Amino acid sequence: MERALLPRLCRRAVRLYRAGLRFRSSRGAEQGAPRGRDPPASLPGSRTGQELWRAQQDLARASKGKQRNAPSLERTKGSEILFGVAPVWLALAQARRALFRLFLKEQRGGGPGRPVRAELGLQAAARGVPVLHVPGRALDVLCRGRPHQGVCLEASPLPFRSLRDAEEPQPGHGESGRRQRLWLVLEHIQDPMNLGALLRAAYFLGVDRVVATHSNSCPLTPIVSKASAGAMEVFDVYSTDDLQGFLKAKSAEGWEVVGTVSRSENVEDVPVISCSEFCWDKPLIVVIGSEGEGLSLETQLQCQRMLAIPPGRALHPGIDSLNVSVAAGILLHSICSQRRRHGD
Repeated sequence: MERALLPRLCRRAVRLYRAGLRFRSSRGAEQGAPRGRDPPASLPGSRTGQELWRAQQDLARASKGKQRNAPSLERTKGSEILFGVAPVWLALAQARRALFRLFLKEQRGGGPGRPVRAELGLQAAARGVPVLHVPGRALDVLCRGRPHQGVCLEASPLPFRSLRDAEEPQPGHGESGRRQRLWLVLEHIQDPMNLGALLRAAYFLGVDRVVATHSNSCPLTPIVSKASAGAMEVFDVYSTDDLQGFLKAKSAEGWEVVGTVSRSENVEDVPVISCSEFCWDKPLIVVIGSEGEGLSLETQLQCQRMLAIPPGRALHPGIDSLNVSVAAGILLHSICSQRRRHGD
């Protein structure tokens, strides 16, 4: 009996299908509507096809409305996009930049980062900065896929400061000059992650000034700010076009200029000592070289001494040195610990 019913059911389905096609064709001809916009025919008692068609039309209309109401993500001319909670928070707090728009990830319900983003929104609104809530993918596009933590800030770039301004006394340090001064000079640091890590270490350990060579060096980009955990937003970075002339002038003023090397070998008749043997007894400039080449010969000749970090074991060739930011952190900590012992 089942075999007898099967052909009859098939023929019935074919007739219904053909009737649906004729219905769509005649309806489209009468109303002048495109055939593709009519709801598909379905079996009697089933509304699945028509409901699916209507849902698709509603979704299309909703997406068009969202596109019309979506915030413009076109950048302000000359601006850049800061990303990450710490850089954005400090950029808003310090207001050293021109601030254009704050982008926050839209989120339904609670979430681990929502209170922080809400606080950032309030801080931006208090400064008159427009706050836009956008999908996470829009933030990915703004910061080119980098880790933004649901926060991006459109702002003007932060330039290097002129070296002429570096001689001004810092607030809170007084005019007596009793505090031992320490400057960090960077020659041709090109990796933004390294530059950010260097700024973070210098800020944390109490370096008074950071000076970078202007040419062949990484600029102060949002990646640098992120790598510095926002230290770049509160810590001035100066630049010079004449590093050797600058070092020579500071030596004439009574400053000690020390360079850094990876091995304890004399460099062009400049003595090399371990950083643990160095005694800090006058204003000091520590010069750090580039990631691959180290200090140039011209800069080495401006140094009174060179500092090296002794390794803790016999090293294999190829892994006989440290990352530049790690080495700088060790050297600066060794030096700055003397400041604390002397009560400065």
